[in-house]
Amino acid sequence: MTTSKFIVVEHNAIRARLHWDLRFKMEGSENWASFAIRKGMPLETGKKVLAVRTNDHSTEEALFIGTIKDGYGAGKLTKWDDGACIIHKYSSSHIILEFKGRKVKGLYHLISTGFIDKDYKRQTYMLFKGKELVKESNECPDGYMWNSINRKCVEIADDENMEE
Repeated sequence: MTTSKFIVVEHNAIRARLHWDLRFKMEGSENWASFAIRKGMPLETGKKVLAVRTNDHSTEEALFIGTIKDGYGAGKLTKWDDGACIIHKYSSSHIILEFKGRKVKGLYHLISTGFIDKDYKRQTYMLFKGKELVKESNECPDGYMWNSINRKCVEIADDENMEE
């Protein structure tokens, strides 16, 4: 688990049309991972949208807000949301992020579709908001304790039912 930062930029691009760019700072790197999302960030649990992996960005590029006058990304960029994020898992096939923004909050999954976008020749992912993780023992209900091996709350055994 790594604490990081994220930003979602509304990008009204001339060539690529209106889309949202999800960017988050990657562990051990100065670069930010970037995904283009045509239909915007899903804010409801279970809603799935297609995300296309784009080039990594430097911090300066990732946080840029304003107008790009020419080139492939020409158009207006507006900050839609930002905040802290926790990277729970990062692999080429499955990324789990927990966002703590003003609009984007909770656990999100990016799962590789195994397909390459035909227009941009990039890896595609399904992005969706998932169910929340229980992370600490004090978040378990009464009568349960945190099991760090399988990362879930388990019922506390009653002393009377314990074998001797």
